[in-house]
Amino acid sequence: MSVEQRVEPGIRDAFLSAGASGRRTTYPLLAVVLCQVFYIAVFAGAPLSGAAERMGAAEGSPSGIALGVLGQAATLLAPYVPLWLWLRYYERRSFFASTGFRFGRGTWRGLAAGLGVAWLFALGWIGVSLAAGTVRFAGVGAVPAVEAAATLAIGVGMLLLRIVMIGIEEQLYRGWLLQVIALRWGAVAGVLASSFFFTLWHFFFIGTLLLSSGRSHEPHWVLVLNIFLWSVFAALWTLRSGDLWAATGFHAGVLILPIFLPTVATPETVEEYPGLVVFLIDAPTHYSGGAGFAGLFEGLPATALLALLVAAAGAAVYRSRRSAVPSARPGR
Repeated sequence: MSVEQRVEPGIRDAFLSAGASGRRTTYPLLAVVLCQVFYIAVFAGAPLSGAAERMGAAEGSPSGIALGVLGQAATLLAPYVPLWLWLRYYERRSFFASTGFRFGRGTWRGLAAGLGVAWLFALGWIGVSLAAGTVRFAGVGAVPAVEAAATLAIGVGMLLLRIVMIGIEEQLYRGWLLQVIALRWGAVAGVLASSFFFTLWHFFFIGTLLLSSGRSHEPHWVLVLNIFLWSVFAALWTLRSGDLWAATGFHAGVLILPIFLPTVATPETVEEYPGLVVFLIDAPTHYSGGAGFAGLFEGLPATALLALLVAAAGAAVYRSRRSAVPSARPGR
């Protein structure tokens, strides 16, 4: 069914308009449920990974290694399939381009912008934590050039894998769900509602509840607030830029960059992280960070920084809206 488009001035109209480029649009409340249902496909690789372990992939069994690679590929790519089928055969619109993943030179610019802001966010998180006394500088690791190059290569590989892994999260919630809600009820509703359900999904994923597989984040109020603020910021950035690349780069960067340079670790992870410049959280808590597995999205330092980013992104969208509205001429 068609909907009346409520594309507001000051945002990239093409992004929201693309949400209505097919034969029909999905009712927002149905899309909320489908976002959870579609992501259950993330467990598709579990049987292959389990078979790989039983065949001794750890001991170097070629068959086990092959199954392990296939299991990892299925885990990364399977969640994209249900959304592709829905958009292709129900809404009848393009999969990547219409949801904010148009490939081209803008891809690299967006990812670079997101990664750059993520790195600045990490430095800000460390600075606030140092000032608060919840993090200390633990030293600089001296490693041979060959080992440093290998660490860099591993970091780039992990970053690329993380971009693929979280791309479907961005596509489901910042692409598809944001579009269908904004088209029916307006951009403000789209930003707030998609952010609310994105946050809820992180703590109450039906796949984990039904299949007793995987794990969700512990719902502490600091992390709940941080994920909501992050989602609002990402949605505003997406509306401002017209695509998902910057938000995806930031999302991946905040999770991966602090493993390598600069490294933020806890006493349990400091030996695992191949950092050159290490900052240590001696007493991880929900308030200082390091108590869960959400990286630098944890802790009150993240709360303060994300609130600033939301304010900056909101101001950018507001200024753009003002400049897009023609001013009335005197005497008319």
